[in-house]
Amino acid sequence: MTSRVGAEVRFNRDVLPILSDNCFACHGPDAKQRKAKLRLDVREEALKPAESDDTPIVPGKPAQSELVTRIESADSDDVMPPPKSHKHLTAAQKELLRQWIAEGAKYEGHWAFTAIERPALPVVKDKAWPRNAIDYFILERLERENLAPAREASPEALLRRVSFGVAGLPPSLEDVTAFSARHGDAEYAALLERLLTSTQYGEHWARHWMDLVRYADSAGYELDYLFTHASRYRDWLVRSFASNKPMDRFIHEQIAGDELWPGNHDATDGALFLTIGPMRFEGGIQRAKDRDNEWFTDLADTTGAAFLGLTVGCARCHDHKFDPLTQGDYYGLQAIFADSEVKLERAAKPPKETDPAFIRAVPRAQPGIVQVLRRGEVDLPLREAAAGLPVVLPGGGSLPAIKNRRAALATWLTSAKNPLTARVLVNRVWQWHFGRGLVRTANDFGRQGEAPSHPELLDWLASELISSGWDLRHLQRLILESATYRQSGIRPPEARAADPENRLLAGFPRRRLQAEELRDALLAVSGALNSKSYGPPVVPPVEPWALAPLRNRNWEVTKDESEWRRRSVYFVVRRSIKLPFFDAFNLPDNVSSCAGRDITVVASQALALLNSGDTLLHARALAGRMWMQSQGDVSKAAALAWQLIFARQVTPPESDRALVFLQAREAEWVKSNPSGAALPTGIPGDLPMPPARGAAWVEWCLALLNSNEFVYVD
Repeated sequence: MTSRVGAEVRFNRDVLPILSDNCFACHGPDAKQRKAKLRLDVREEALKPAESDDTPIVPGKPAQSELVTRIESADSDDVMPPPKSHKHLTAAQKELLRQWIAEGAKYEGHWAFTAIERPALPVVKDKAWPRNAIDYFILERLERENLAPAREASPEALLRRVSFGVAGLPPSLEDVTAFSARHGDAEYAALLERLLTSTQYGEHWARHWMDLVRYADSAGYELDYLFTHASRYRDWLVRSFASNKPMDRFIHEQIAGDELWPGNHDATDGALFLTIGPMRFEGGIQRAKDRDNEWFTDLADTTGAAFLGLTVGCARCHDHKFDPLTQGDYYGLQAIFADSEVKLERAAKPPKETDPAFIRAVPRAQPGIVQVLRRGEVDLPLREAAAGLPVVLPGGGSLPAIKNRRAALATWLTSAKNPLTARVLVNRVWQWHFGRGLVRTANDFGRQGEAPSHPELLDWLASELISSGWDLRHLQRLILESATYRQSGIRPPEARAADPENRLLAGFPRRRLQAEELRDALLAVSGALNSKSYGPPVVPPVEPWALAPLRNRNWEVTKDESEWRRRSVYFVVRRSIKLPFFDAFNLPDNVSSCAGRDITVVASQALALLNSGDTLLHARALAGRMWMQSQGDVSKAAALAWQLIFARQVTPPESDRALVFLQAREAEWVKSNPSGAALPTGIPGDLPMPPARGAAWVEWCLALLNSNEFVYVD
């Protein structure tokens, strides 16, 4: 699926990864680190004689090209990359470079920096399979590789997949019953409409975005004091997704809601994005210029990663080694934010440094001065930075002397000229549905990032988002209604052999529930979920050992115990500690933008799910729920359990095994006297349950909640 020696060599697909990984550190965009006056990332420069008077690349003549001579040299003093770099080229890579030069050494502009153009739909052989435009791009690539898509997913699997994918929750018992009975296109469209207009959808997709913008309810660092403003931003995210706020407005409000719509409380809540990052206010210790530098650095890095998909932070200490981003670009972006300053408010009188704080960005009387810093050191200024946008991108360059710089940045991010924002955004939506983006390096669309698996599809989706008025719900429907999304997770053997990572999507990628989805699902199936939305963060009780990193143990548990059963998106997010269950299931850090969560499978996860006191409580509640609704009938209980937990009908063998298990475990429990902590909850006194039977039902529920079918979505 990559170019082989002998086929036409493409610069972006075949050559750029080799040069970027092995050559650009010394012969790329960073002028200060460039060796021998040789630059290989720009064709005009690569065709000029270097410091040695040898010409690196002579188009059509690899034998006369010094690049070929050096990569094929056996002399350790001449060979490139040099031995001390610990990099080396394979024989195939050397031959690709030779062939590329022989074919004329054609360069291409970096794909992510080119204008978004809407591609035509590709021609496919199987014209019956596509449901919408997305499928043509997926199928064309599969057919090119002589592969076929998987069959359509079962209605039960599709229902569970879309319920978790859109709302982050398992389908309700009513949905399972209704969709099993009728699951045509009209019923599926109605299901999508209901899910995509729900508050639960807003909550789930807000949690995705919170990863991206390094959300936390506390400042981090040593004091890690609580924020009282962060939850307002979180609630703004929930409202924005649930109401289908246009995504250009969604971006504008975060960057400059206070400047573009002064007095609009919703827009100014969006601008709290500016002050939810790590923050230090240490009286008598921290200098104001250090605080400003840390804040501007956080904003430049997060804005570059989240909205542009670029590693702009790599240009903080020097020009970017791989992408055409200069230090001037980086500090120009910082200078855009310097027309504002941080204002901290504490309710307590007199305030203490550990008291909760409300922090907002407010206009300065005069814009602050940002310096280009040597090696990023605040005490080593080189020159004043002019506020500006990255020069390499259309519309980039210095900003005029205007009052509202952030408003200019916000408008530019979603302008027709900007080639990145829409591409980056649709790639994230794709990733949040399929587990991986069309570009797997979601925060790096630069040269070191991975090229898109389906570049034409990426551009089609980006152009469709823009032409729809940045309508996210429209994009969601396209993806969710596609035949690509509706495939079974069981891939054809030929596809598994040819494409083990499933980059071509001949089948839906199986994924494990994320930490919050898993906890919320446990609450939902047990009937304990508190569906209340919005409000201040909930602080749950935790084991004392988990609070060890927290200074002064400032962990005031929410008094109303019903709040502990709310969705995980409303739980407090501290920078100094993670809730143990979330930590076990790969909750990311919240110091910088998270492009995508790590997915690990380790023993501690099984132990957390099996032995956690919370999981036992859910199993006890579930056992009580099933006992009450089945009136103690095991066959009815099994049917109910499979619908609640797996969103499907139980099979006769499964029902039989449940009965055998329960009888065996009840016989064992009769020999002992199970404590109250091992028995179901929610059973009134007039419907008693024998203790041995109750303990067996709890064990059964605990086993079901630990099954792969519950923890994974197909």
